[in-house]
Amino acid sequence: MEHNREASDSGVNPEIEYIVVNKKRNPLRIVLRVVIIVMWFLILLLPLVFFALAIQGDITIARGGIPDSHEHPLLQLSLISEVDSRGLRITTTSVSKPDELNLCVQTNVRFALWEGEGESASFCDCYVRQDSISEWQFESYVDTPCEE
Repeated sequence: MEHNREASDSGVNPEIEYIVVNKKRNPLRIVLRVVIIVMWFLILLLPLVFFALAIQGDITIARGGIPDSHEHPLLQLSLISEVDSRGLRITTTSVSKPDELNLCVQTNVRFALWEGEGESASFCDCYVRQDSISEWQFESYVDTPCEE
């Protein structure tokens, strides 16, 4: 006690000892924290999605590199506001390309309705071309999922 009083009276600060403890960080815990932060930001952005749906009527993520790409979106959320049904229509597509000259696009439509009813649907559009540099030509439409 006397030693500290003398040091403070003389204007010299007493020497402070610091103890540093190095914690070993668990990489799984860091990844989990990053995932939680990303999910939290996605939850915070959810009202913007609904606001855009209310203004535009749909949100579309286009798929490139296929014919009629505007008809075959990678993901499309559409707002349904009809007399008998209200909700969301979710449209997704998958591409099956057995070879260079044939291409089939499967479109899946699902509904998340809070008023009314809607059945899910899948259909297949197939395209062909003469050689690998020519344009795709529509060949057929099938009201069922594409065959693998």
